Amino acid sequence: MNIVLLLFCIAAFYNIEWMSYNTDYLSVQQTKNLKGIFTITVVFHHLATFAGVGEVYNMFLSAGYIAVGGFLFISGYGLMYQYMHKGRNYIKTFPKRRILTIIIPAVIMAIVYFILKKVMYGYTLNTLLYDFRRGVSVISNGWYVTAIIYFYIAFFVSMILSELIKKPRFMSIFIFIATFVYMVVCRKLNFEDHWFNAAFAFYFGVLWAMFKSKIDSNLKKSIYVIVGCIIGFYYLFNVIIHFRYGWMEFKCLMYLAIIVMLGMKIKLQSPFMEWVGDHSFEIYLVHGLFFDLLRNKYINLVDGFSFMLTLFILTFVSSYILHKMFTYMAKKITNC
Repeated sequence: MNIVLLLFCIAAFYNIEWMSYNTDYLSVQQTKNLKGIFTITVVFHHLATFAGVGEVYNMFLSAGYIAVGGFLFISGYGLMYQYMHKGRNYIKTFPKRRILTIIIPAVIMAIVYFILKKVMYGYTLNTLLYDFRRGVSVISNGWYVTAIIYFYIAFFVSMILSELIKKPRFMSIFIFIATFVYMVVCRKLNFEDHWFNAAFAFYFGVLWAMFKSKIDSNLKKSIYVIVGCIIGFYYLFNVIIHFRYGWMEFKCLMYLAIIVMLGMKIKLQSPFMEWVGDHSFEIYLVHGLFFDLLRNKYINLVDGFSFMLTLFILTFVSSYILHKMFTYMAKKITNC
């Protein structure tokens, strides 16, 4: 089992460059590498949780929501960065270029999952609705898909409201309210904690984009000191104080802050991780499908290594095909 983890580590940190200061720490290349690392982390988390592929992967049992928080942070940062540079033109194209290109792949894959579950388990529309009300997506572990659609729509509404009152800085207030509402609704519906533990990561990304120049000027000369202080602060609170609410949310933001700040010193340049990051949404959508296809009453890969290897191969191949298909569809949509 350890060979897979070793290969992942080599791929993730292949050709990294240590720098005095990486001005492009949130560039497209860097964020694609980060998304690649977060994607594989999510898959390892699901393997550790549902597949029992080896004790070494138990280190990822608590890493899933942090990795998804990384996706949300990058999404929030990227959307806000584009809005700040493109303004009203970004609002006009947002529904087609952003919202639909997320919703359509999600709907297509939801139909695929539904058909598979209907054939294998007798899944029905009533079951789907019942599952949705209790926070279980028809897409295996697909809560993130629901969350990202919500945050994209919330971001779009926030842009419109900001333009109407002619105060773009109010974006931070509107998105904070949308995030708070999301968390309250999840709690009221008794959804499991992973639905909302990483929710503020999206808002964190929005704030980072809004105040990036100030953040960079203040952190540039003391990155390691601040990272050390955050880690010390975390362990101090972990030992002395126990929060009833907000601890997991705090941990997520703390880890993301450390990861982003370390990126100010480390330039990630792994072609493989960049490819994974470019296909991250498709990998997230499809990998759960193979958990069902590889272990059921018809096919059952008991051996952990065989299961893991087959799952990765099928996931990467199918995500490549889906990425091509969804990209083609997105071009057709945006050109309409």
